[in-house]
Amino acid sequence: MRYFFECGNFVELSLVELSCVLESYDISKDSINRVGEGILLVESNTVTEEVLDRIFQRLGGFIRYGQVIDDIDSFLLPFLKKEKITFGISALGNTNVALKDIQRLANEIKRGFKSNGVSSRFILPKQSELNAAQIFTNSVIENGFELCIFDTKAGRMYGSTLSIQDINAFIKRDLDRPSVDFDMGVLPQKLARMMCNFTGFKEGIIWDPFCGSGTILIEAATLGFDILGSDIDLNAIENSEKNIQWLSEEGLISHTRVKIFPLDIHSVPKKTLKEIKRTGISAIVCEPFMGPPQRKILGDGKADELLNKVRTLYESLFNIMNEISRPGFKVVLIIPSYRTKSGFKTISISSFIGKKWDVLNKKYTKGDLKWERNNSIITRNIFILSKR
Repeated sequence: MRYFFECGNFVELSLVELSCVLESYDISKDSINRVGEGILLVESNTVTEEVLDRIFQRLGGFIRYGQVIDDIDSFLLPFLKKEKITFGISALGNTNVALKDIQRLANEIKRGFKSNGVSSRFILPKQSELNAAQIFTNSVIENGFELCIFDTKAGRMYGSTLSIQDINAFIKRDLDRPSVDFDMGVLPQKLARMMCNFTGFKEGIIWDPFCGSGTILIEAATLGFDILGSDIDLNAIENSEKNIQWLSEEGLISHTRVKIFPLDIHSVPKKTLKEIKRTGISAIVCEPFMGPPQRKILGDGKADELLNKVRTLYESLFNIMNEISRPGFKVVLIIPSYRTKSGFKTISISSFIGKKWDVLNKKYTKGDLKWERNNSIITRNIFILSKR
């Protein structure tokens, strides 16, 4: 069977996320093919739709997924037995299909339904594809289908959507949680989820040593991980505790083991170090404090000052990890790049990880793993590490 996955705005990150999650289900990343702009195909004769749906629900970097259709007429046959159908048509990626072409195809399908006594309602996309609100509000997948059109190197392909990302769930976790410190900077919710998936695990314990208000902890917990969070800032600890408590009260997590505690990563007591080691942590996922949100281009001196603080945080963290980790231990971290008048400035990951760690980025993609917006002052560079 062949399934298509539509990537979000950061295609390289989406590709790596899907690769890591598939591997956590013992499905080779080699089953993925990049076939078009922002479209990935997964080919497998062993994975079931039930498993694939569980995989999709874990993902943060995808808009929709579905099954490839080899013949539209054959696909439509089962719907001729229904009394009423709601359907939509979406053109994905850079597919050269205008709205008038979508409307023309929809009218053709409607005529076919009408001639067979089937009442049908068509949902026209606002741009080239239906958005999540249109699909959820009109129960398109439950009451009919979304037909997707996308172009590949081999020609035009069609697919039927099986599931679409629940954007409302992300919005709820982002906006409804009780405590957020915008002055400290906030990691994007979807990126936090993707980073948890980059570990290649689907269970275990994730530690965020710079947890802030708990964005990574929230996403890790909703994915089914037990969580360990720490921060030097007592307000951050309080915010994380409130957010995880809210997550539990909302019924978004259950039976999740949680420990959040204050910790200065530069000065960890031996007793605390032993407790961390006994915890049996599977992976560390983190973004260090990178300074307050920046709204204008930095001077070279300010960028160097911020980068030096990031480096010293990571040097202290890796001193600890070299003691508590074992072969196969994973770390997913962010190194910032700051925009200055002379260009972006950053630090090399090799300056603090030493020789005990492998960088796995190139295992999954030839491109860089970056989260950046147009004209952004800070670019987030993501690295996946494994202990040798």
